Amino acid sequence: MSQRKKILYGLFGIIIGLCVGALFRNYRTLEIVSMCNSINSMKQKTALEIIGLHPSEMPDNSQRNLVFVGVMTAKDFLQSRAKAVYDTWGKNIPGRIAFFSSEESVAENLPLVALRGVDDRYPPQKKSFMMLHYMYEHYIDRFEWFARADDDVFVRTDKLEQFLRSIDSSKPQFIGQAGRGNSEEFGLLSLEFDENFCMGGPGVIMSRETLRRVAPHIPTCLKNLYSTHEDVEVGRCVQKFAGIPCTWNYEMQSILHHNSSGNRAFSGNLKNKEVHSAITLHPVKRPALMYRLHAYTLGLKAQEFRQQSLLLHRDIAQMTTLLQIPKINKNLAPGVPIFPQDETSPAYLGDHNVLDLNRHRPAHLGELIEWDFIAKSLYSAMHPNPKRKIESSLKEGLNDVVREIMEHINNFSRQRGR
Repeated sequence: MSQRKKILYGLFGIIIGLCVGALFRNYRTLEIVSMCNSINSMKQKTALEIIGLHPSEMPDNSQRNLVFVGVMTAKDFLQSRAKAVYDTWGKNIPGRIAFFSSEESVAENLPLVALRGVDDRYPPQKKSFMMLHYMYEHYIDRFEWFARADDDVFVRTDKLEQFLRSIDSSKPQFIGQAGRGNSEEFGLLSLEFDENFCMGGPGVIMSRETLRRVAPHIPTCLKNLYSTHEDVEVGRCVQKFAGIPCTWNYEMQSILHHNSSGNRAFSGNLKNKEVHSAITLHPVKRPALMYRLHAYTLGLKAQEFRQQSLLLHRDIAQMTTLLQIPKINKNLAPGVPIFPQDETSPAYLGDHNVLDLNRHRPAHLGELIEWDFIAKSLYSAMHPNPKRKIESSLKEGLNDVVREIMEHINNFSRQRGR
């Protein structure tokens, strides 16, 4: 009897094993078929179709042909970092974006370019050069600027557009955070005393003229590599064939910002000068932090829009008063008033004296506002002991006010010669 049970158990195990094996085999077959279909669909797409660009769109007839951003990524990061980039700042580029990865890479939900003959080995020297060559072959006349980015960089697209539109794109430009290597690499990068390179992490931007001069010589640059650093070799190639170095500008450290905290970068408080003033922020190693940065910058943009709306409403109110325009005509459209609230309402947007300290006149003792006196110690009506730290809420508010005032003061510093 026991022998028969063993035989039955053995047969049952064999049957289960065959069934599970068949399931895995069918799943793998379906996966391979799906991958082949994806590869075929990618191959059928043209370079313009990949990035969703109409053949008639050119820089002189479209506002969305300012910059083309090529993001270098790897097959393992397509559904994590690359997807986070595309879901956040990638869809708001004043131009187009594409992700460049190895030949075997497949992603239906991304504008992906699988570079032929390129793998995901690090450092990605070949991938970087071939990406630039692909840009030159397919998009050189379609955009004014070309940017090289990593999949762990966050870009403030509104600031990027404002920055690029202030520079002449017809001249050779090579914009980035200039570097010469660290102390351990000094003398090992084959750089002359007056040569530099644009650090790849925070991003590199080049004008159409620069790419036009460099791209035909990329095979030569690939055959003559003097270091293992991809950004160093790109900088050397640009210096040799375009005749320009990376921008020698101290300000680039804050415009294209690199945080040296590594994986912990941008995981803390985002209310700081670097986040508010930078165009690019690097590195953002986790997708969750990329979404967090995006949400924070959207909040900043909403604040700017509210402030602009308030100033415009105040200007309209002042001009309508000076021009003696009747209240009935103060409408954006029939039945849609410019000022939904009456002038006596606290929510009235046309009052220029809202921020005036003399506006509030207390009628009795209970309406008096208590003030804190901040010196070496904090003196407050609420606390009898002055020797204590400022509360976190008050400290955060003061920091916000000081930062905003300094940003406003420095907004036109270049025009005023400071």
